[in-house]
Amino acid sequence: MTDYIRKKVRGYHLDQHGHLNNSGYTEFMEEARWALFENNNAEEFLSKNDLALTLVNVNINYRRPSFLNETLEIHTKVMRIGTTSCKIDQTIYLEGSNTIIADASNTFALMNKTTHKAVAIEGKAREKLEQLANAL
Repeated sequence: MTDYIRKKVRGYHLDQHGHLNNSGYTEFMEEARWALFENNNAEEFLSKNDLALTLVNVNINYRRPSFLNETLEIHTKVMRIGTTSCKIDQTIYLEGSNTIIADASNTFALMNKTTHKAVAIEGKAREKLEQLANAL
């Protein structure tokens, strides 16, 4: 499933060079991931089961600067579900174009919120993540 949100670049997102600060990209991507999980009741499911997806690795490619008042589309897709981790890819586009602003590959571990240890992605947790990956 590819899910996306739109974000407008505001003045407080800019760095000293007049373009979106590198932390802005990660913030926008984080918001898009939360939207994906909220829109599909995954956050509620994880919370009820005392689980969390914890970011353990991120690789970002900055392709083009983004400037004040540009609207960006942040696309998010669950790409792979392993035994204890899953991979979520994201691409930021300039709205209404194929221009890629940035793209990222994120790896998450499934964590028990009580023990703070990684747990196997199995049973209903796997089903929920597969639902996100396969939904149209």
